[in-house]
Amino acid sequence: MRHPIPLLLTLVVFMSSNQGCSHPETPADDDAAPAVVSGAWFDSVRWENRLLVFSGEDENAVRQKVLALDSRTGHLERNLLVIHLEDDTATLVVGETAALPESELFRKRFAMPDDAFEVVLVGKDGGVKERRRTVFETEELFGIIDAMPMRMREMRH
Repeated sequence: MRHPIPLLLTLVVFMSSNQGCSHPETPADDDAAPAVVSGAWFDSVRWENRLLVFSGEDENAVRQKVLALDSRTGHLERNLLVIHLEDDTATLVVGETAALPESELFRKRFAMPDDAFEVVLVGKDGGVKERRRTVFETEELFGIIDAMPMRMREMRH
């Protein structure tokens, strides 16, 4: 006769492994629909790209954009999408991706202001690695990214 413990253990392992799976959320109303779409976009870039997201329309924003464009190759080598948040729109400055969510969704996800310059570096895991209210100079930005364990593995391979 078979012992029920191995079967029970297998069932417990199977059930716990499914806990980490993501399931699409059903929006409660029309206002929730964009959050589901944005979640899909953020999920699609996770583990593929790092993000440098900046907001504002002052001289800092202009400088951050110029630095990104001047160092485009280095950004692409680091799988870094550079995104500028304007009033209602998010604009891709460097990189390639599907259509971006609205700027408000980035602001909510990364707790960014809508009335001031701020720049956020997001790792491939989707977590904020650095946040500042001053321009991210290119060499410093690349130094921070190149010191990340995942980037170090990428450079070795």
